[in-house]
Amino acid sequence: MMDKSSRLMNSNDIIYKITKARSGLDTIIVSSNGKEMPLHSRINPKRDSELFAGRFDPDRFDALIVLGVGLGYHLIPLSNYLDSYSQIILIDILSGLDTAIAGNRLASFLLKSERISFILGKSAGEVDELLSAMIDLDRIRGISVLEHPASMRIFDDYYTEIKNSIEKLIHRLAGNKATKKAFGALYLRNIVKNAALLDHFRPVQDLYGHLNDFPALIVASGPCLEKDIQRIRRFQDRFFIISADSSLPVLHKSGILPDFVISIDPQPYVYEHFLGLAPGSATALFSLSSHPAAVKKFGGYIFLNSHPLCQFAERVYGDSIGSVDSATGSVAGDAMDFCLKCGFAPIGLVGLDFSFSDYKTYSRGTAYQNRYSLYFQNRISTVEGFNCRYILGASGGLKYEGRYTRRSFLQYRQSIEELIKNRKFPAVYALNDCGIAISGVGLLGLDQFVEDKCGTAIDKKSITAAINSKSRFLVSEPLISALSSLLDDSLFDEILEASLGSGANEKVKEKYRTLIASLKRI
Repeated sequence: MMDKSSRLMNSNDIIYKITKARSGLDTIIVSSNGKEMPLHSRINPKRDSELFAGRFDPDRFDALIVLGVGLGYHLIPLSNYLDSYSQIILIDILSGLDTAIAGNRLASFLLKSERISFILGKSAGEVDELLSAMIDLDRIRGISVLEHPASMRIFDDYYTEIKNSIEKLIHRLAGNKATKKAFGALYLRNIVKNAALLDHFRPVQDLYGHLNDFPALIVASGPCLEKDIQRIRRFQDRFFIISADSSLPVLHKSGILPDFVISIDPQPYVYEHFLGLAPGSATALFSLSSHPAAVKKFGGYIFLNSHPLCQFAERVYGDSIGSVDSATGSVAGDAMDFCLKCGFAPIGLVGLDFSFSDYKTYSRGTAYQNRYSLYFQNRISTVEGFNCRYILGASGGLKYEGRYTRRSFLQYRQSIEELIKNRKFPAVYALNDCGIAISGVGLLGLDQFVEDKCGTAIDKKSITAAINSKSRFLVSEPLISALSSLLDDSLFDEILEASLGSGANEKVKEKYRTLIASLKRI
């Protein structure tokens, strides 16, 4: 008999023992809360080999994740499919099972295949991190998740958390893959072109830590913004305003000048959010992958994100530029990341609806709504009618808390909830309740937020001017030179493949070589 122990995520010891079943084969008995529970049959554990009969389908899903490994009896039929899978990941709450499986002649093949990876005795959070690093949707057709019934029954909380993590991971990776397919070339082209514009920008790093304990209001463009727009105007000198670019037209039209405008969209139409705004009237914050048209006109501060070419730029400049990258896939999430790094506290949220509140797509006055009015408004069709038709189609009838929404909205909300949970944010408040609530965010009306959380009027212009006077403009030459030197390096091909996926053929690579070579002449 052999005893082993492992650590559960709450640090309670799990004791299990390997003992003989009546058939003479090894089986596992887990001790929990004074009870002994078998992971396999005490009589004939080989019967588990029938559990996954007909469940292996590598032609459709060539990546396999198994929750609950035990001694591997339920995986015996997998030996017939090993060559058909691209990747197999076996997860168990118990550590030391690889040693036990090595002594099981029926399942020891699991340790001999290079396609199989074990994750044993790790917390659910550690499993999530490992899976994020191991799974690449560009290299597989699909993922199948199989659950060992006894493991799921005994350790339900653990495996349920991992199941949820896998589901979120697949959604996130699928979103990243779709983004890469849709915008990969645009991101890459923008970064290369913006490299020549760095001389006009200060690094966002110079703002970090210099705005400690000033209250801030993050303004997104959801329909609920309309409810507070006049109050924001009245109290705008009591807090710093960080606006998503899409909210800028609404604020500008209402006589509100945000202190910072953050823009991450790589597409050219992002420029329409800035129409009517004089350069320098609000401090712009651009990602290095933002579209060059807006970047070139408005200047301001530049920041890096997780794009491979941004990582290359970080190698050139070290940590002197700084990043804004919330990993939420949303400009609102990146605005929160920016506020945290600057030291703003507390933080108020307006316009983060995650739903089609009041049967509207965006707040009235956004560039989107203005465009809809121009194209669709006539005597027999109103923009409100267009909104309703769009909402019913885009939502697919999906409702959450009684509001029409989209799955992508709920995923953004979940990502922001995780951001707040996992980072050391100061107090964050939603300033109205007309959108879908965010877990971890308190509810406080804007009037109460100002009264309880904000002091007297802030001389914001003097504060930002003082920071700007100490900041220095970047120099583009080091990045241009580094990019030029990269052309004959294998790293160039790696960056293009990571940025474009399967679209990085020789013709495309030559296109980017030409673009980078032209930077010297700009």
